[in-house]
Amino acid sequence: MSKKEFVGNWIQAPQMDYGPDDRNYYLQNPNPIFTQTFEITDLNNIKLKIAALGYYIVRINDNRVGNFELNNDWTDFSKRIYYDEYDVTDLIKKGKNEIEVELGNGMYNPVPLRLFGKYNLRQRLARIGEPKFILNLFNNEDLIQLSNKEWLVHQGNITMNNLYLGEHVDFTQSKAKDVSAIEIPVDKQDQKNMSASFIPKIKRTGIVTPSHVSQVENDVLIDFGETISGFISLAINGYAHQNISLKYSETMENGKLLFNTSYAGNIGEISEITGGPGAPEKAIQEDQIICREGSQTFENKFTYHSFRYVLISNVDKNDLSKIKAVYVHTSLEQIGKVATDNNYLNQLFTVGIRTKLNNVHSVFEDCARERLGYGGDIVALANSNLYSFDLKKFYEKTISDFVLEQTKNGGIPETAPYMGIQTNGTGRGEGPILWQLVLPYLLWKHYQFYGDKTLVSKYYEAAKKQYDYLQSIPVDKLANDCIGDHGSILVKSFYDKTPDKLLIGYCTILGFSILMERLAIILNRNTDADKIDSQKETLIKTIKSKFSNDDRTLGQGTQSDLAFAILLKLGDKQTLLKALIKQIKTDNGIFTAGIFGMPVLYRVLHENGYDDIVDNWLKQKSEVGFYNMLSNGNQVLSELFRNKHSSANHAMFSSYIQWYYEALGGIQISNSAVGCSDIIINPYFDKGTNHVDCQLKTVAGTIQSKWQRIDQQIELQLQIPKDITYHLNISDKYHTKSSNTITQGNYVLIRCLISEE
Repeated sequence: MSKKEFVGNWIQAPQMDYGPDDRNYYLQNPNPIFTQTFEITDLNNIKLKIAALGYYIVRINDNRVGNFELNNDWTDFSKRIYYDEYDVTDLIKKGKNEIEVELGNGMYNPVPLRLFGKYNLRQRLARIGEPKFILNLFNNEDLIQLSNKEWLVHQGNITMNNLYLGEHVDFTQSKAKDVSAIEIPVDKQDQKNMSASFIPKIKRTGIVTPSHVSQVENDVLIDFGETISGFISLAINGYAHQNISLKYSETMENGKLLFNTSYAGNIGEISEITGGPGAPEKAIQEDQIICREGSQTFENKFTYHSFRYVLISNVDKNDLSKIKAVYVHTSLEQIGKVATDNNYLNQLFTVGIRTKLNNVHSVFEDCARERLGYGGDIVALANSNLYSFDLKKFYEKTISDFVLEQTKNGGIPETAPYMGIQTNGTGRGEGPILWQLVLPYLLWKHYQFYGDKTLVSKYYEAAKKQYDYLQSIPVDKLANDCIGDHGSILVKSFYDKTPDKLLIGYCTILGFSILMERLAIILNRNTDADKIDSQKETLIKTIKSKFSNDDRTLGQGTQSDLAFAILLKLGDKQTLLKALIKQIKTDNGIFTAGIFGMPVLYRVLHENGYDDIVDNWLKQKSEVGFYNMLSNGNQVLSELFRNKHSSANHAMFSSYIQWYYEALGGIQISNSAVGCSDIIINPYFDKGTNHVDCQLKTVAGTIQSKWQRIDQQIELQLQIPKDITYHLNISDKYHTKSSNTITQGNYVLIRCLISEE
């Protein structure tokens, strides 16, 4: 093969004219389909290699190549372009063959919609344009086909496609006229930026059939019984030029569909927010179909929706058949599972996992109305995600995405790929500091769970550059470059400051020092480690001096303040714990922390023997809590516990999943672990549960913790890979009557009988 990643050039359809302000994007945006024929006489090992800017589907002799959807991997296309390689030998025949490449817009050709009234991705993303691809076909090492102007292209029947707004399809169109493809040189920078895709792909992972279909006047309402992220598929018996629309809703309230929870960028929900020239008044998820006479099948290709309900207008339900919803998301391997005999706990676990998967499509997204990779959400959910999924490769891409966007100063953006959002950031193109924590935090978590020093070595200098830059900013100013504990119910308005903002800001700066010291020690950068340790100790003294109260607590005494103080050892632990427990009791058992404070609460309460407080929080039935959140039957989590502008399919409060593993299962990966090499076993025997089975697949083998109540005793069974060091810490609340340990193959098996006193 050539020393270049690709031979040939990009090809695309003739340039579309969207008008001077891009308003015609909404009206004139057909997707292109490229074709080429070739002959082959000597059939050996046929490889197809393709990079696309936009989404692509490849077919050879009418057979689809690969089983992936919404392909390619979104990143900053000005700095990285991922390509795929396929073995297509079985699809090739001797003689004449035809290859077809169909393109969709993806995030490369975004809609000119002004998210939140100001973020036009066509202006904000670093590189956009008409969808294009470059392709090479090899027979063994011989190049037999490449992309060039000899390819033909015609318009498909998808007349508009956009990730936020949906797809428009015209089944009445006959095949459009073929024209020559436009050839665009692949410059040296593009060749340099090419990289083989290595993360798990977006796939179809499940099918849901409707739980209820009803005719409502001239519309059909479909209820799938759960909120999914993915495609819809249905057969339509239509008449010529029948106009059908499909509007997608995540939830219903008092018999009325709430489309606003997924309005792109809140357009249509808040009167002051408009989407710009040509934009719809309400940025709803909507597909539109123009039917031909007779039967046709509609299925999404280049967009995905977040929905439980679909309202199909201008159709009779008797003319619809084969209706199904298809889960479509990055196919992450689930490595952790927790099953109990408590139906509510099982439901809450399943809901958390479903919501997480609903919002991952080559980046960790927040929700359907934004679909952006926020560093803050990634930090808040890291532990719960790492216990649940194999993220070795995915986190590598995530870290790379943020490093690609690092500013000249060293700051990291709020979202990667960066698209302009920088709420309370440290500078232009830089996010608030808790969002920036994503770089050193993921580097350490990756090492802790997977034990791969390569990634730390590769990105250490980027993390050090960021750390040095943040250290150059006066500490009080830097602490104010913070949003605080985002999502706390103590905040009455979305843009209000959290009461704990300043202390959380200082704690975040301390977190940078702790993490950078760990990374330096991993790489034996002793001079760096000593300097960082000195800076860390100085900062701890500053925090104690600035925030200590007469009762030896810190800050304003919120749950978040106290939890962070305990985690970071900023005072007498027992005094802080006592104050935290008192505050939670004052708050009627409701956790008032935001997305960062929640996982810290789960951790510090578990480590200090207060799992019953977490248990009470997860199960309590007030208007603020998970029980109430799940009462609508959507089977996913909402963005916030109470806020009228919330997404109804958002994972940012799914951090409780870590408590399932660490408390109910009793499996906690210690801070000193390298590739899960060291664990703490400290199970919480929930009074409302009689059986728990927790399994966690690690790079060292599968850890299993099972316990059940038998004859007023608890039987605990553990399976631990023998290369893992473990510390069995049964709470003083229980009495271990007997314990037996044996080695069997590559595992240590432990059986304990425990009485509750």
